[in-house]
Amino acid sequence: MSQNMLWLVSVLAMGLITFLLRAAPTMLPKIWLKSTLLNALNFALPLCVMTLLVLTGLHWQTPLNAENGLLAAQVSALMLVLVSYRYWRNVFISMIVGVAALNLVLYWFQVA
Repeated sequence: MSQNMLWLVSVLAMGLITFLLRAAPTMLPKIWLKSTLLNALNFALPLCVMTLLVLTGLHWQTPLNAENGLLAAQVSALMLVLVSYRYWRNVFISMIVGVAALNLVLYWFQVA
């Protein structure tokens, strides 16, 4: 199979899976949607996804003696985002605080 055909099959498979996941609540019986397992999954899934996104965004794969400042800057920006969200309860403001804090710390210490 050629490379272009593999890409096409991959994109079509992702589209089909996305469609089925989005259509599942309308096709599943209502009794299944009210189950405790799906309610627990609905409660925990956003936190799990955000945790995975944050952990994959951190640059901790570098050796311990090389560029530890980048990881420290990212962790300090995350802490500021957490504090700002707890204080203001506004995702937009917290996002601005996080981006500004990361860039400011990187600028101050010339880590990037």
